[in-house]
Amino acid sequence: MKTLLKKITVSILTWEAKKTLERYKPKIIAVTGSVGKTGTKDAIYAVVSNSFDTRRSEKSMNSDIGLPLAILGLENAWSSAPGWLWNMWRGVCVAFGNRAFPDWLLLEVGTDHPGDIEKISGWLRPDIVVLTCMSEVPVHVEFFKDAEEVLREKMFLARALKPGGTLVINADDRLFINAAGDLPVKKLFYGREKKADVKIIETGILYSQTPPGPPLGQYAVMEIKGQKQKIKIEGVIGGHIMYSVAAACAVASILNIADDLPDVFKHIDLPRGRMRLLRGKAASIIIDDSYNSSPIACAEALKTLKEAHARGKKIAVLGNMKELGKHSEKAHRDIGRLAGEFVHILVTVGNMAQDFAQGAREAGLSAERIFSYDTSEEAVQKLPDMVRADDIILIKGSQATRMERVVKALLKDPSKATNLLVRQEEEWKCR
Repeated sequence: MKTLLKKITVSILTWEAKKTLERYKPKIIAVTGSVGKTGTKDAIYAVVSNSFDTRRSEKSMNSDIGLPLAILGLENAWSSAPGWLWNMWRGVCVAFGNRAFPDWLLLEVGTDHPGDIEKISGWLRPDIVVLTCMSEVPVHVEFFKDAEEVLREKMFLARALKPGGTLVINADDRLFINAAGDLPVKKLFYGREKKADVKIIETGILYSQTPPGPPLGQYAVMEIKGQKQKIKIEGVIGGHIMYSVAAACAVASILNIADDLPDVFKHIDLPRGRMRLLRGKAASIIIDDSYNSSPIACAEALKTLKEAHARGKKIAVLGNMKELGKHSEKAHRDIGRLAGEFVHILVTVGNMAQDFAQGAREAGLSAERIFSYDTSEEAVQKLPDMVRADDIILIKGSQATRMERVVKALLKDPSKATNLLVRQEEEWKCR
């Protein structure tokens, strides 16, 4: 019954979204990929909204129901039947009423099952499509035959471009480069490769003092239309974050609004739970990457932890990486090996995370430095006692492991969790 009601709700909201697009004809930027979609969307929003009236998908609303909600400017009603009825009525008012509508829509487009994006591409016609990053073992591969099938699904969005539209591609991503090679569309590339139109020349961690104190954020030197610009972002860390910034710079160059990018990015508010730097207990530093996890994203997060200067210990708290299907055991073990090469302490959370521990032992981390727990609640009881001044703690895991609970337990001021962490809504707290 719930499935039938959901299908009806999705059908009605999608119809309303289609009518809204037909009526207002906004310009559309659509972002897809295996990882980096939300950060890239928010970086693009910082740039585009500085010059145009723009609406973006909130949080990670990128599904068959999240996309029409984003287009209509409506909120998730969660499990409230009256809330969904109200949304459907408001959708009618948006589609057929006399209301102001933004000039640009910035939409995140994801997929859980084969056919998701193919259906969307039947009615969504973006002016710009941004491809972030693929992986040999991408997120949400569980319901797909293999990575190639996921890639094929993502590329439906690229083929949905309006005539004269632009495809913005990560120049360092072999899978997307190959898949887009024969498409007869205008292309713009970003990344480190020589052919990139927006090139990341240098990136590094910002510190509070010299010699390095606690990390403050990340910087990058970009070359845009032949001009070098140094962009600094405080409060987040990781060289991979700068790919989101580079994609935003590419969009800015398309729209001819790339003149004051360093100032624009000074005030960017990147999404919670994605490599955010937070103050922890006992003068520790938390790298909060608790929103979700995948092999490529977890590897990048560990790379950042390894590069960061720390006066104390480096601690990795890693939860299950879900939806990996047959790739799960090997992916967890490979990540465990990466962590085992340099961390002082590894904490694993969840049944599949045991493979993290095995990989870490294979890399030489002693068993006395590995602590495994079944749930985030168990980890919360033990982890605070391990933390000392100047430690840097990376916390990462898939949504189902609820790693934000671990972050909250380690915050210097847990009362600020509502404003700092992911999944703080009452609907999530009840799960």
